[in-house]
Amino acid sequence: MFKKIFAVAILLAAGLMLTTTPARADLKDIKQAGTLRIGVPVDVPPFGFVDEKNQPAGLDIDVAHMIGKALGVKVQVQQITSANRIPYLKTKRLDLVVAAMAETPERARSIAFTEPYSVLSIGVFGPPDAKVSDAAGIGDLRVGVARGTTQDMELTKQAPDATIIRFDDDATTVAAYLSSQVDLLASANVIAKSIQDRGKGRPIEEKFIFRYSPLAMGLRQEDTQLREWLNEFVSTNMDNGAFSELSEKWLGSPLPKQIPKQ
Repeated sequence: MFKKIFAVAILLAAGLMLTTTPARADLKDIKQAGTLRIGVPVDVPPFGFVDEKNQPAGLDIDVAHMIGKALGVKVQVQQITSANRIPYLKTKRLDLVVAAMAETPERARSIAFTEPYSVLSIGVFGPPDAKVSDAAGIGDLRVGVARGTTQDMELTKQAPDATIIRFDDDATTVAAYLSSQVDLLASANVIAKSIQDRGKGRPIEEKFIFRYSPLAMGLRQEDTQLREWLNEFVSTNMDNGAFSELSEKWLGSPLPKQIPKQ
């Protein structure tokens, strides 16, 4: 009888270990698997988009492949949106997010961040005839923004009484601006630049900037070894100029010598 109880206990313990062991853990497990699952947006040009060959391209795509090469593993790029990038990390569908993401206190309670690898400016943009120069000047104008983004949180804080219309991702938000469903667009400067670069459709220009936002990679808080490795990777590519070259290639200007802290 005792032997049967002991055997059952062993089986239960083994089952518990199987159910509590993560499907993918830290750096050692990623190297053993030979694959790194990186979430990258394809709706935020020039950080991530689908090119004319129907392939993911952009600054964040380049960074993702640089990581895989330096780590010696295959990169599995998974397309994500602003709304699902953190849930996908926390549910372990991804190992890492490289998604033009700024570290905020709210996000830092859920996930960990690396040192910044790039920077962008965030603000409100609109047509030349919209006379807006600060948050107070928005008035009754409708502002479109991608839900859960830095610009969403900053706009809500700076213009709590504004008419803010939220969309699931940047592509839908841009489409709403181009079709005049909204009067203004709260976004990163690179998104506004992509509208300008099309040379057709609704014109857009900068109205005012909320902040300059350093961009960091996101990962699970428990993956400390991966975070340490990534910080070394960031430091190396900051020092050797590789990230500045990427910024010049995709954003039109090199990185500042000192990326501002969040």
